[in-house]
Amino acid sequence: MMGVLRWVALASLAALSGCASVPMAPTDLDAQGKRFQPPPPEKASFYVYRESVFGAAYSVNVTMGQRALGALAADTWFLVDVEPGQYDMRCSAGEGSDSKIVGIAAGETRYVEVAMRMGVMQPRCAVFEVNVEQGQKAVMGGKRAQEIR
Repeated sequence: MMGVLRWVALASLAALSGCASVPMAPTDLDAQGKRFQPPPPEKASFYVYRESVFGAAYSVNVTMGQRALGALAADTWFLVDVEPGQYDMRCSAGEGSDSKIVGIAAGETRYVEVAMRMGVMQPRCAVFEVNVEQGQKAVMGGKRAQEIR
């Protein structure tokens, strides 16, 4: 049993030692998103972010319904303008995936965190909605990732 625990601890340290990289948005788009302006008329906005360095060796793939947003590394984020409605926010990384349905109305801005969690051999991801203060703090501390177009 002790050998298994030691192996898991070493695997966890190895996962923390490297850092995944993802394509980054231009700096002007990063600055624009950090102004937290209201969404365009008749639209809504999602900030989707990953804050923690846990599992930094892994990027997390993020989708909204059928739309692939791209991958997030530690301290990166997306800003997505959408039609009002219900969205199935999903992440996949390492050992698994997670999802959460988030509803949004015209004129609203919502913040969704994609977080890494402990897995058996590799990290897992989790999706949850956070309040404005927590979301804006994470965005300000991160950099805007490039969405898949």
